[in-house]
Amino acid sequence: PKEDLDHKQIRNYRSISLLNADYKIFATIMSERLKIILNELIHSDQNGFLPTRQIRNNTRIVLNVLEYYEAQPEKQAALIFLDAQKAFDNLSWQFLIQQVEIMGFGSKFKKMIG
Repeated sequence: PKEDLDHKQIRNYRSISLLNADYKIFATIMSERLKIILNELIHSDQNGFLPTRQIRNNTRIVLNVLEYYEAQPEKQAALIFLDAQKAFDNLSWQFLIQQVEIMGFGSKFKKMIG
């Protein structure tokens, strides 16, 4: 685990990948193909992990909201920040497959990720 995490806690460890080279090449090809269409599929409010978007844009959005409400004291607002700890570990594969279908990916793609 990272140095600042408790080494006695199993949840702070990540597994290592023992995948063969064929799989890694295939996954890279799929990833590169997805990058071409991700910006069209994923809502503009999602800024992280996309080739043409920056996570730091979210910081600017929050600052804009704060400045707006600071200039208008008669209005009230609340900001809530959420972080899903170990979110990938809790991913429902059934939900993921449903989303792939909703987004219009074909059966071949579903087989590749399933």
